[in-house]
Amino acid sequence: MEKEKPLLSGESSRATAAGRKREHHNRSEAIAYGSPFEKAAALVDLAEDGIGLPEQILDQSNFQSAAKSYFVFIQFDFIWSLNYFAMIILNFLEKPLWCTNYSTDSCNDRDYYFLGQLPYLSGGESLIYEGISLFILVIHTFFPISYEGYHLYWKSLLNRLKVALLLIWVADILVYALYLSSGGFDYLPFRIAPYIRVVFFMLNFRELRATICILAGMLSTYLNVLALVLLFLLFSSWLAYVMFEDTQQGKIVFTSYGTTLYQMFVLFTTSNNPDVWIPAYKASRWFVLFFVLYILLGVYFVTSLILAVVYDSFKDQLAKQVSVMDSSRRRILEKAFNLIDKNNHGFLDKEQCIQLFEELNKY
Repeated sequence: MEKEKPLLSGESSRATAAGRKREHHNRSEAIAYGSPFEKAAALVDLAEDGIGLPEQILDQSNFQSAAKSYFVFIQFDFIWSLNYFAMIILNFLEKPLWCTNYSTDSCNDRDYYFLGQLPYLSGGESLIYEGISLFILVIHTFFPISYEGYHLYWKSLLNRLKVALLLIWVADILVYALYLSSGGFDYLPFRIAPYIRVVFFMLNFRELRATICILAGMLSTYLNVLALVLLFLLFSSWLAYVMFEDTQQGKIVFTSYGTTLYQMFVLFTTSNNPDVWIPAYKASRWFVLFFVLYILLGVYFVTSLILAVVYDSFKDQLAKQVSVMDSSRRRILEKAFNLIDKNNHGFLDKEQCIQLFEELNKY
């Protein structure tokens, strides 16, 4: 007797990358044009990873036209991704400004300056390369307005940040073009565009963007910990400078407060231990107690405290991020439930569950 096929297969929705990309496209089509059960199953799958049609546009009146614009947008995913990698590669192909500012032959001496063996583009070639990448990036940045709408687009902090970075990049390119034409000025000390390209690369990938958000949320904790370490170093250095001012240690090593601060900072990392306190140890064995106590407090207490505080802050930020994802997942699942429960029973019957599971088997 043939075995009955189960409603739920053991295959995970996290398949291969190519299959997953095809699922995202089919899922978006199901949300836009499918039956209520197809839409509900697609929304359940969308709640798992959040990749696809933005959840905010599902309730818009122009949802069908927005979905069509979104399908056009994702058809060029390969071009968008390729452009981001091309922007990073440009950082290695464009000639550094100091090559032309300080010496015409400096970039030719690759071994001395550790410049690698990649060929450099000329000023005009790099400008054309950068202009094409910027043009594609502008399209990728502003295209979501066609399916999100102006209100939803400008409400996003990420979109506002991208637009601000684009404006800075455009201004930087204009200044660089004037520099190459030699019409405006003869010296350009700095370009911000290479750093903006890296920022755009990080903002485009969800995992990197999530990590940046966590680190940004921990910034206040970092500053507090930095203030604690700085206070510990300042006080310990002042105490060491006062204690050993008239000793051999003060005459040889702790000659000034600035020098003492530097030596105590290096001792905090134990890089110059015990060399830094050998003169004091030769003068009196009791002086070693100060340095041993300093190392014990710095290495085994302060650093452990820093680790504990930073780790606790990381857990808090990660919990906030998970909470936001759970809220979004709950809203999407509620939309999926409401699509099936048209009579507002508050539950799904057996027949509805079977139809939903049959659609979920497709993901």
